[in-house]
Amino acid sequence: MFFETLKEYEGMAPGLSRIKKFLKSIDNPQNNLRIIHIAGTNGKGSTAVFISEILKAGGYRTALYTSPHLINITERIKINGKNISIKIFDDLSKKYLKRAVKYKLSYFEYLTVLAFIYFAEQKADVAVIETGLGGRFDATNIIEKPLICIITSIAKEHQEILGTSIEKIAFEKAGIIKNGAYVVCGKLPEKAVIVVKNKSNPYLYGKDFKAVNNKGDRDIQEFSYISRNTEMQNLEIRLLGKHQVINASTALFAVELLNKRGYYLSETHIRTGLKNAVWQGRFTIKKISNKNKNFKLIIDGAHNIQGLDVFFETFAQLNFSKKKRIFIFAVMKEKKYKCMVKKIVPFAKKIILPQISNNRALHPKVLKREFSKYIDQGRICTVDSVKSACDMIDNNETAAVIGSLYLAGEVLKYIDEIIG
Repeated sequence: MFFETLKEYEGMAPGLSRIKKFLKSIDNPQNNLRIIHIAGTNGKGSTAVFISEILKAGGYRTALYTSPHLINITERIKINGKNISIKIFDDLSKKYLKRAVKYKLSYFEYLTVLAFIYFAEQKADVAVIETGLGGRFDATNIIEKPLICIITSIAKEHQEILGTSIEKIAFEKAGIIKNGAYVVCGKLPEKAVIVVKNKSNPYLYGKDFKAVNNKGDRDIQEFSYISRNTEMQNLEIRLLGKHQVINASTALFAVELLNKRGYYLSETHIRTGLKNAVWQGRFTIKKISNKNKNFKLIIDGAHNIQGLDVFFETFAQLNFSKKKRIFIFAVMKEKKYKCMVKKIVPFAKKIILPQISNNRALHPKVLKREFSKYIDQGRICTVDSVKSACDMIDNNETAAVIGSLYLAGEVLKYIDEIIG
């Protein structure tokens, strides 16, 4: 299959000319869709899922396109919360393969066109589309007339591609903004807000809408939402962490704007959709029983500095930081792994560094050398797989899996195998 011959970040070259030519050759199916387009450093997927679940609760046929996947590539392309079937995905991949080769599409570009084709064929009422990387030159940015453009957060990441300053990164993310679309921003640095304001008149978290009275436990969070026109008390979400309350609030304001566009999404739809939203690998807590052992895993794809900061904020908020824990860690080579290591060390009783199946992953031996600067080598273990890493967790322990969504995916797949 085409996707078995390419790596996601190989063959990337900035520009939209290839995907534009491909889509024009099949009459631009994306132009038949009503789209909410979401960019941001972190929080894109969670915000997208909140919106899609609210739309689904309101009876709308809702498409969702996200990346990366955790276990199966079909997770990226959904209608009403259900993955595209493997058969349909394979059939579409084969049908358009020669055309993809002709126009020299990358892995992500081809996935994106297949998503648009599928969503148009399925006659989706609304498509919620998450960018892959950046915004301005992201493959999803062939969208011409989105209903709403959302920027969830801005932090320094992929600086080799997006730029080294907040302003440059914000400029790339703001590349999704189009004339005629509402623009909604989550909690952004002031420097990023200035950049976005140069392109639009955005609605901002903290100014036009906000969350208050946040409280919760390890199962559910409760908060109240306030905007200029709406107030809703005691809303519940199952995604954990204060950052998810901000993501949910950003989604809610987007829903308010959809109602201005002629949709009907009631408070009942909102409450149902928020509570139904599930997003694996984002502070997911799993209870494991295996080989006469019982333990917990906190699985979070925190793959950059900002992601780690909100992870440890949630870690403390839910009282996991009262004692030192075991950490299973892997990270991609291009990340600021030295800074990430420093953030983990104060919370760590033991570090387990598995080899994962991704060519971009930093070798465990390199990570061990870095952790050895701060922790005795006897507390650092390198292993050949996530299975070996999980086997090292003692009975009644709680361990955290962080550093990469690819690591999170491998652990979740292993858990499914041993539980299923």
